[in-house]
Amino acid sequence: MTRMTTKPRLNICTTCTASNAEASTNPRHGQTLFERMQEICAKRDLPFELKAVECLTNCNSGCSIALNGSGKWGYVYGNVDPDSMIDDLCELASKYAESEKGIVAWRERPDALRRNVIARIPPLD
Repeated sequence: MTRMTTKPRLNICTTCTASNAEASTNPRHGQTLFERMQEICAKRDLPFELKAVECLTNCNSGCSIALNGSGKWGYVYGNVDPDSMIDDLCELASKYAESEKGIVAWRERPDALRRNVIARIPPLD
């Protein structure tokens, strides 16, 4: 039996607002981040999938994303700025996808995202 390989996933919370914004912001900052990432992903051949998700329950940390993949450590990042961190997010997700176990060394992460880790989650398999 052949095991189908899937790309790691970059999940973007579309209900998030920036930490200094009002909750009634429309569209939400997370939705804006997702739409901008969709545009980038459509133009590039990136080694990860993009998925919109509702609420990562990290509301006090601005726009949040989660990285996960089969056999890889998962990560949740907060305070992702949809105006200035798109390229950094693409770089981080690409390095994550290309890593064997989902571990991207701190010094190899884009500067803007190094201190934004909220949680690291062990792989299921």
